[in-house]
Amino acid sequence: MTTATTSPRERPALLVALVAAPLLVALGKLPFLPTAPWLERVFTLADLSPRLQHHAEHMMFVPLSALVVCLFRLTLGVPVLSLFRPILTAVAFQVIGIPLGLAVLVAAMAGVVLVKPLLEGSHYYVRVPLVLSLAAACLVVPLGLDRWLHLEVLREIAYFPLINLALMCEGFTKILNDKGLRAALWPTTGAVVSAVVIALLAAIPGALRLTLRFPEVLVLQAGLVLAIGRYLDLQLLAGWNPFLPRPVPAAAPAPVEAAPRLQAVAE
Repeated sequence: MTTATTSPRERPALLVALVAAPLLVALGKLPFLPTAPWLERVFTLADLSPRLQHHAEHMMFVPLSALVVCLFRLTLGVPVLSLFRPILTAVAFQVIGIPLGLAVLVAAMAGVVLVKPLLEGSHYYVRVPLVLSLAAACLVVPLGLDRWLHLEVLREIAYFPLINLALMCEGFTKILNDKGLRAALWPTTGAVVSAVVIALLAAIPGALRLTLRFPEVLVLQAGLVLAIGRYLDLQLLAGWNPFLPRPVPAAAPAPVEAAPRLQAVAE
């Protein structure tokens, strides 16, 4: 006896529940509804101590950031190195700012390109420590320069999270060694652009604090990620890399001239 199995696409009840339940809880907090006082008291993190609130905001920020990365990777089809690299880069942008963070990333990637001959064919446990040292140098050298220049911007560079910078450089280095510079630039650009989007969303006044008032958005985020995977996995830009040269179309074969007809001359 065989039992027919139903595809998850044909059983959307769980997906609907993951989206509808948190939305109902959030709507139930509207001030004019009788459920608002109870829901505001039960489903909230806004009453945490200020120190814990800051930590809780970052805990809420990370999973919600994954939603942006999923849209980039699945819906747009833009490679982003990995799920966590854009999120960690967005955290770095929050720490030192987007313009300065971009400058640090460009400097570190340029250093990787310069030392590429030393990294080619290296074992993982050789390549990654070298990249880590290079990333650390990008943060330490400005501190040395600050002893003479006394620029605050040089001191701010040191606050870029080292592990995140090393992870970005390592992901870039792996593709650089395997496929070349042009192939490595596109996924790195996708990771950086998605990180910028996440950082800009987090910079909206009151956005992170709002997640403490509505912690049920974590459940909503899970439902939206599932919905993206099932219905919005469009891969609109899959296979496209603006840094790669466009393939030259093959030349059309030259037309074959018809052989001259032999004319029989009757004598």
